Amino acid sequence: MTLPPFPRRSQPAPSPTVLGFLAALLSAACVKTLPPAPTPQAVVPRLDPAALPRDGTPLIVDVVEGPTPVQRIGMTPQPTENAQGRVSFRFTESPQVLCAPSPCAAAMPPGNVLLGFPVLGKPDALEVELVHIGSEPTVYRRSLSVYEDHTGAVRILGIVGAALGGSAAITGTALLPTGLAKDNRDLAFAGGITLGAGAALLALGIWAIRYDSPTYRPGSSNHFPLPPSPSASR
Repeated sequence: MTLPPFPRRSQPAPSPTVLGFLAALLSAACVKTLPPAPTPQAVVPRLDPAALPRDGTPLIVDVVEGPTPVQRIGMTPQPTENAQGRVSFRFTESPQVLCAPSPCAAAMPPGNVLLGFPVLGKPDALEVELVHIGSEPTVYRRSLSVYEDHTGAVRILGIVGAALGGSAAITGTALLPTGLAKDNRDLAFAGGITLGAGAALLALGIWAIRYDSPTYRPGSSNHFPLPPSPSASR
């Protein structure tokens, strides 16, 4: 069966480049979020008493998964001036090493501090946590977030299927009303089949992407007072 040419006013089908971009965007957004890690137990890590700071409020930072670098995040203001001469400030993160390896103890001024922790499975990622510092020594234990990307052929087939299905569905959406308006049964029939098959393939592709998508497990924290040492209680 030969289909008649498209009317001039019909909407052109999207290019493969646009469809590929949409499929890649869809696949990147599909990350399964798992339940967060259990709250770490209130266990004080072993540290040399001489390592505790003498000035400020001591904060002991520990990571459940083992020794790891911990950053202290500072916010650096950058002024910008618009065309009317009005100045606004934009803040950028300035990480500094707090613990070369955890656990460690640092002197903190009272108030809020930002701590940066790595994400397991994503070396370039840094999760920032807001920690409140009071007047008494405390311990902050963190269980790190975990990102796992062990996707394979199912995800690739899902991306291809979603791109092809989306293209077919859009083409069918253009053909079906045009055939009905022109009272062209062949064109309307072809548009209906293309629309239905494209929608089914798009749904199957999205399911495959979700089924074989990366996973992200958020971390958790426990911030508790530092118990007094046995020698201090005597």
